[in-house]
Amino acid sequence: MMSTIAGYGSLTATLQGKQLSIQGSFEGLRSPATTAQIRRAPKGIPGPVIPNFDLTVTKAEKGTVSGTLELTPDQIADLKDGRWYVQIQSERAPDGNLWGWLLR
Repeated sequence: MMSTIAGYGSLTATLQGKQLSIQGSFEGLRSPATTAQIRRAPKGIPGPVIPNFDLTVTKAEKGTVSGTLELTPDQIADLKDGRWYVQIQSERAPDGNLWGWLLR
């Protein structure tokens, strides 16, 4: 998998009221990033995309990811329980290149 999936990154998620702001960076991908999404699942387990919560991502092997989302009370509870993660897809890894759970 190292030929298609590699890289690292970090991000910060800040919740103020119902608004979640995400800012981060990544590098070392084997091909340009294509999309970044918020997904829901327990830590370490792949999960489904949360609809309408796509993030802005640099379409390169190195760049940034960001977004601002308005959450429902149930979504805030999932976030606080560590059930949300960011997944970056790339050209050579369309099913996911980097994953990072949003933890306190």
